[in-house]
Amino acid sequence: MKIEYNLTLDEILNCTDGKAVISGNGTGPFVFNEIFTDSRENFSRNAVFIALKGKNFNGEDFVDAVFKKGGYCALVSWDFLEGHDISVYSDKIIIAVADAASALGSIAKFYLSKFDLKKKIAITGSCGKTTTKEMVFNMFSLKYGKEKILKNDYNYNNLIGVPKTIFGLNKNHEYLILEIGTNKKGEIKKLSEIITPDVGAITNIGKSHLLEFKNLEGVFEEKKELALALSLKKDSFLIINADDETLSAECKYKNFPDVNIISFGFGKQTGVSPDILCDNVDINRETGKAVMEISFKGKKYSSKINFYGMHLISDLLCAVSITAACGIDIETGLKAIEGFTLPDGRMQVIPNYAGGYVLINDSYNSNPDSLKAALDYIKTNYGGKKKILVLGDMLELGDSAEAEHIEIGRSIGDTADYIFYKGDYSDFITKGLVEKGFTGKFFIIGNKNAFADTFNKLDKKNSVILVKGSRGMKLEEYFEEEMPKNKEKRGN
Repeated sequence: MKIEYNLTLDEILNCTDGKAVISGNGTGPFVFNEIFTDSRENFSRNAVFIALKGKNFNGEDFVDAVFKKGGYCALVSWDFLEGHDISVYSDKIIIAVADAASALGSIAKFYLSKFDLKKKIAITGSCGKTTTKEMVFNMFSLKYGKEKILKNDYNYNNLIGVPKTIFGLNKNHEYLILEIGTNKKGEIKKLSEIITPDVGAITNIGKSHLLEFKNLEGVFEEKKELALALSLKKDSFLIINADDETLSAECKYKNFPDVNIISFGFGKQTGVSPDILCDNVDINRETGKAVMEISFKGKKYSSKINFYGMHLISDLLCAVSITAACGIDIETGLKAIEGFTLPDGRMQVIPNYAGGYVLINDSYNSNPDSLKAALDYIKTNYGGKKKILVLGDMLELGDSAEAEHIEIGRSIGDTADYIFYKGDYSDFITKGLVEKGFTGKFFIIGNKNAFADTFNKLDKKNSVILVKGSRGMKLEEYFEEEMPKNKEKRGN
């Protein structure tokens, strides 16, 4: 990736605490304008190859290929030196560091410091990060113009994706809007240190990545690192979901006294009266469109939106709160959202008028909280329709996985008429169904053709079909003909 400002070898060494174990016989290049991590990419002479390691790949295996392709500089771990004869690369530059991924983040942090941005925004939470980020981007774009805003796309919300996004900054950008995710302890802290945000938002605390975080308290401790980073910066803002039981305590007791807190919500669940309150929502159940009313600082505002669902309205309230913290008036924020379409795979309401049913594509991901929110949505808004659920495993729940799938079985036992299920936890789903006295029909999803044979025979008139599973289940592939053409690449 080409970068706007050059980086010198000394700058890279200083910010990564690295060492040039080979420095090109003193002939250079010693100034770089490109950073890349994939050896298959095209690159120039003045490029730095960051040899990342992952579960299923090792970038250090491709250092030789990069050099043979014309590359001059590679950043590797100290381990690389033990297994390779680096003397054969005497005309190249090899930088050794403790960890290449950490070095990538350090370079990104230094590179970000070269830009005098007006606002840097970081959004985290168990659910709703991407939707909130896209809403905020729309609001900022209407106010300032898209060319002045950079956001992360795809699944670039981790310790690799965020630095890569930062390298996309140019002189036109004035605002940086980033969602940040985690599935390992310490990642939010590291990402916050890279970004040094002015505004941070926590959408909610839910049962996600419990394999690593064990319980809600563990999830909160990880997300709280964003708030702690904000407390180190003058005039920073923390946006908090007042309806979330864990986060509402932060609203009540102002546990981050050096941070300006703006809360949002419906004001009915925790006893906390939020700063930005949703007063009312009217929905068209056939189209999924709605009209919502909110209150802020004694004034009321109304907006037409192309979606519905309490969790999606919550994401919108979070986005409005972020933009309010950045000085964008509520009217502009709500106007920007009137034409907003949900990101692919997130509660997309797709009417099939010929078939007489409504398909709800929420296949991007799943955890206990987001699945229950989707179930509540179809129970509340499609009460008179048959319920057909196409579900997949909720992954990364650790020791809680079996119990959480049993609980979901109980939740859908009195809701569904037909259930199609893909994944390894079907026995636990059926256990919960039996406990609830399920009287509908349950099908295991095998291959795509077998699913289609059974599914197509169902009488789907006057029904609602919910499609939801973790990203690894890829349930959208079973409905390719009905899904709108994807405008954005999916992340895995």
